[in-house]
Amino acid sequence: MKTPIGIAFVLLVVVSAAVCFADYTGKGHVHTLSRTERAFLNHNCRATATCDLKRFSLTVSEYEVWFADDPAHPTYGKGAIAEYETDSVAALEKYAIVQFTKGCVFHSAKGPDGRIRRRVDDTVVSFGEEIPFCVPRWVIDSQDTDPAYNSDPRYGRFHLLRWNRPGSYEQRTQKYYGAEKPKIPVVYVADYPAGAFVGGTGVRNVALEFKTCIYKAGEVPSTARRDDVRFAVPVACFDWENVYVYDFASGTFRTDLAGVPPWETLYPRPVEQIHLLALLATLFIALAVVSSRLLIRLPAAGGGCEAGVPASLAGRRRRRVRFSVAAQPGRAPGIFSR
Repeated sequence: MKTPIGIAFVLLVVVSAAVCFADYTGKGHVHTLSRTERAFLNHNCRATATCDLKRFSLTVSEYEVWFADDPAHPTYGKGAIAEYETDSVAALEKYAIVQFTKGCVFHSAKGPDGRIRRRVDDTVVSFGEEIPFCVPRWVIDSQDTDPAYNSDPRYGRFHLLRWNRPGSYEQRTQKYYGAEKPKIPVVYVADYPAGAFVGGTGVRNVALEFKTCIYKAGEVPSTARRDDVRFAVPVACFDWENVYVYDFASGTFRTDLAGVPPWETLYPRPVEQIHLLALLATLFIALAVVSSRLLIRLPAAGGGCEAGVPASLAGRRRRRVRFSVAAQPGRAPGIFSR
């Protein structure tokens, strides 16, 4: 992405993404501070039976967006484009990109007493539900229950893959794979997460980590839980971060994970704790119901009692949400060691 067209595309997309972070008036400018491209060339393809996958790459851009209505405080953020190439158009659907994430988007402010207070206000759509944007352990980054990135319940997991002219990611010329197949077997997805900025009532901080991986599509389940991060072994992965945490002492944003405060100080009940409390409440209610039925069935004197779970409870399936990522035999070891 070294051509002027590619650079123009990044600027255009960053401006579009920045509308989500702040009040964009249509006036302002974008600075691309850095761009890093990493590529996986599938030289050892026979070992994984993936010789039709030629390349998988990730380009991460760091930028700042300056708005005319706030010339003193830009919005900072990063964006990524994940792209893969196969030896034929037919082979494109043999692979799927899956992204994993952990971290928080949070607000911080310094009070008159000098104390820094933090809270989580933002939410994000994850697996069909809106959850607080604070997940301290690795989860699948997907809006629906299909782990494949940019999948859609109506169109499937491949329709929204994009393709373009060689070397370009320009929005005006991009096309969707489901609407028209490319002549060259190269497709990509883009991610522009939340940005960080100083506002009138405090600071919006982002501390997000990502793992962007490519899998054999047949090994990616069509439906999963967000915490099922070890469903298969990926062909290749890239790690990247979007970290901007404000340091009130220096008046600048830190971009290293060492500057991230402990999760429990940001949000005392992360999403997995909420689900755990809900599960415990459900089990408590079920136990109370069973106990009341047993008390009703106790004989007046001398006999045994009929113990049994009511039929209405016996067939009920309860959703178990589990965020443990302990190693399981034969299931994606190593990529979630942090």
